Amino acid sequence: MLFENIDAVREKAATLFEKTPSSINQDTQIIKQWLETQPHFPELMDDIKIANFLLLNKYSIEKTKQKIDLYYTIRSLLPDIFDNVNPKSSQMRHFMDVTYCCVHPKTLDGLYRIYFFKVKNVNNLMPKEFGLQCGNIAEVRLYEDCMVGDVIIFDMSTLSLNDLTKVNPVLLSKILKIYEVFSMRVKRIYIINSPSYVGKLLQIVKMVVKPKIFSRIQVHDDDNILKEIFTQDELPKDYGGDGPSLDYLNEMITTKFDEYQNRFDLLDAMKVDESSRPDKTTNDEILGFHGNFKQLNVD
Repeated sequence: MLFENIDAVREKAATLFEKTPSSINQDTQIIKQWLETQPHFPELMDDIKIANFLLLNKYSIEKTKQKIDLYYTIRSLLPDIFDNVNPKSSQMRHFMDVTYCCVHPKTLDGLYRIYFFKVKNVNNLMPKEFGLQCGNIAEVRLYEDCMVGDVIIFDMSTLSLNDLTKVNPVLLSKILKIYEVFSMRVKRIYIINSPSYVGKLLQIVKMVVKPKIFSRIQVHDDDNILKEIFTQDELPKDYGGDGPSLDYLNEMITTKFDEYQNRFDLLDAMKVDESSRPDKTTNDEILGFHGNFKQLNVD
């Protein structure tokens, strides 16, 4: 199973935010009633997804409304990013062939989902597709996971200096915006097996994320930190453990994408009807792409 002990995670998350099943359901119904008054949306969101959006936004009703609006609107506003987002597209299939971008069944502290990212061979970094893959994983998680926050592990052992030239502030800000669409919060980022030129990447990252988020990045020359995060039974075989390999975790994600293929096809066809939007608002404050890009807060 890709997402383990979800009931326990939900119970712990509810305690963290001082919520009960009854109050969570009440908040979910408030958002659902609001959705019914928004004719520009292409569908009525499922309760489980609404509950996850509420959790990710710390049960702020107004912020949840904003993020759900962004979830449906972003594809039309950034067509250059979302033109090949479907997992079955040749571009994304190639990405999944040359990259490990997957999640571990274990949660850190019983709450936070752990992502692994590693390019299989040098000169194969595809930064835009990395953002899209995280978005596609999040789409599945909205249905099956309890989304409190994320721990991200970047293994840079196979990244070349040439790979890093593919990353620039504008592209990175858009990649992070994909992440923010789902309101996902970064608990911690581990950069492991980092080369001497990791500082060049961090300079770019520092330009587009807020100091609070940047302070959560830990850089390690090796991968020994993983032994503090995982037990021997959980640690992926790639790092000397007895847990699932990155190949296996990647395959689990691919299988999930196949299960949700109809959903991804539906997303491709979804459009927001701006002519029916009841409140004519601009997207500047939410997106920050008109004029200078803004720093992103993915907490």
